[in-house]
Amino acid sequence: MKTKVILLVGPSGSGVETLLNHTKNVFSDRINFVKKYITRETDMNENNFYIDDYAFEILKHNCYFASTWHAFGSYYGIPKRFIKNGLNIISVSRARIVDFENLYDNVYTINVTTSKEQQEKRLKSKDKSNNKLEEKLSRTYEKIEARNLIEFDNTLPIEVSKDRFIEVIKQIENEKS
Repeated sequence: MKTKVILLVGPSGSGVETLLNHTKNVFSDRINFVKKYITRETDMNENNFYIDDYAFEILKHNCYFASTWHAFGSYYGIPKRFIKNGLNIISVSRARIVDFENLYDNVYTINVTTSKEQQEKRLKSKDKSNNKLEEKLSRTYEKIEARNLIEFDNTLPIEVSKDRFIEVIKQIENEKS
């Protein structure tokens, strides 16, 4: 199978990490879940690698990453070597979709959306200090540019959303490249 990339995008609190973690439990034997480097300590919902700012800049300068971005005071990077032949799922910034579309032929972008009320509730339950809550809630994108964009409404009860999301992943997995 050729390299196929599924990008998961969505605002903080939309449920991307919850859907990603559930998908790992279902597909861990046949999908590559790509980790990222982050210049902050990862939280309990993430399974990524911490790296300091200096090391990040060195790797970025040496073209180690397929994509990098800055958000909420931290840098994020997806190492090229972490993307394998077969199906890969990556949680990325909505602004970096083009990086992957420039590198790979088979890129699907799933935009996870929810209501502002649910987003705020999820963010408050995740971070009791409400760290950067207003900044996270105010970030919007008028239109997401992607060749193969799939809109995923994550406003239903979480168990229903999880099942629907697995069906979307199966459809992409079975689609001919």
